[in-house]
Amino acid sequence: MPSDAIPAEADAVRLVVDDGDLSPDQWVAVTPPRMPQLDTLQNVVGSDAPGLLDWSVGLAFPCQRPFGHHYGVAEVPEYRILPDRVGADATNGWQDSIGGGPLGWIPLLLTAETVPTYLDNDWDRDWGSLERYRRIDPDADTATVDVDEITRSGLWSPGAIRDGVPDLLE
Repeated sequence: MPSDAIPAEADAVRLVVDDGDLSPDQWVAVTPPRMPQLDTLQNVVGSDAPGLLDWSVGLAFPCQRPFGHHYGVAEVPEYRILPDRVGADATNGWQDSIGGGPLGWIPLLLTAETVPTYLDNDWDRDWGSLERYRRIDPDADTATVDVDEITRSGLWSPGAIRDGVPDLLE
């Protein structure tokens, strides 16, 4: 229920549950009401925090910044934006440890906490989800990468190429 539908002077809320299911084996869940403080994704995540944007949602969130890669080392993301449940099943597979993706190494460094999210004026739609990452070891240092840049001619050769196959006739 939208909070603006509750009178300002109200100090209690009555829940009325009408279970229209005719099957006696089914159940109804009721949770206590809560009054979340809502904010926009842009205000929560912003444009500067590195994030893992699943491939199927990337175009829908042009203001969020994907985590970077520099000299073969990935930046540690602070957030993950996932698609709806069906889409998340697909995106989890290709980016897990078997698929060689970031979900192979992220769980080794970070824990994920799902942030409650809703679409504006469409609270029932499964739009996807937002996860906030926390470092497992907050004192872990970020990797320092030493790089030497060398420019060489396209004709340069470091030497003969070994084929790695032992000569069985010797």
